[in-house]
Amino acid sequence: RSPVNGKLDARRVASAFGMTLRELAQVTGRDPSGLSKHPTSDTLQGPLHELETVGLHLRDVFGDLSVGRMWLRAPNPVLGGRAPISYLLERRPVAVRRLLTLAETGMPT
Repeated sequence: RSPVNGKLDARRVASAFGMTLRELAQVTGRDPSGLSKHPTSDTLQGPLHELETVGLHLRDVFGDLSVGRMWLRAPNPVLGGRAPISYLLERRPVAVRRLLTLAETGMPT
């Protein structure tokens, strides 16, 4: 979150996920230059909150967000070799949250 206003900040969220602003723009359906100019915009708070939820879930499941970032980018046999981040890039965070729930319950992901 921004230390200035407490809102979720696109730059900080991108960094937490190991994403570029261009990738985050794709995930949120926004323009990269808009993210850069107005990283705490009110209109971004919903999509960023959804990502924050995924990030917290990643940390809970893997014990460390850096391990969660590796899991997001690794080819996954359950997904036919696709990496879970591809679902975020397609704006399908629910699919990633479902995979994380399976991982929590011990199902192979």
